[in-house]
Amino acid sequence: MKKNIGFDDIAGDLFSLNIRGLKSICVLWVSPQDYFGAASDDDWNGRYTPSVRLWLSLVAIASLLQFLWIGTGTPLVEAFAQGFRDSGAALPAGVTYEEVGRATAHWTFAAVPIVQFLVFLSIFPLFAFWGRETSFGLRVRYGFAMMIPGASLMVFLLPAFALVPSGQVNQFGVLIGILAFLIDAITVFRSRLAPSLLSRIIRAIALAGIAVLLNVTIQIATTIAGVIWISMSYGLMAG
Repeated sequence: MKKNIGFDDIAGDLFSLNIRGLKSICVLWVSPQDYFGAASDDDWNGRYTPSVRLWLSLVAIASLLQFLWIGTGTPLVEAFAQGFRDSGAALPAGVTYEEVGRATAHWTFAAVPIVQFLVFLSIFPLFAFWGRETSFGLRVRYGFAMMIPGASLMVFLLPAFALVPSGQVNQFGVLIGILAFLIDAITVFRSRLAPSLLSRIIRAIALAGIAVLLNVTIQIATTIAGVIWISMSYGLMAG
């Protein structure tokens, strides 16, 4: 039974549990049209895990794996530590640049998914250009569905930060951003929501571009906030 998807349905997506996540991810990679089609049903046709919960699950898995790429001696931590060194920050007695860098990395990558979720939950209802009539709740479902294939790949790519030289962390981040844009765009294009080929291409590029721009903005803003917060917490002063 189909109906207008409202925010009460989104609450159900978030808090209900099921064991169909892997199947849902596979369908989004292989045949996203089927998953997007089921999004207009309040129970996802009884076949798929809701997109909001699935995205949160993937973020949780990536967070659990942070010890692989945010730890003592990892390139990401060293990149943050080097930033504090280059700034000439004077450290309190007994505190090392690596300790400050590790604290900043942990703070930043703990805050990013929280900010992402809140921003996307607020912005996706405004995404009205899917190529068909949509309710606010359905737009939220579509928006998170668009990002799930990329999020599933990030579970494997983020730990690769541990293998990237500290001087190339930013370049690797840019590469991830480009890859996320391509995957999001292809997912939207293959959802076949828009009526024509040209319309599907334009909407895929626009929606994926906005999503990646939001992600980059969130990452930069949260990183700056993390650096400021850790600097204040350790009482760092520029030398």
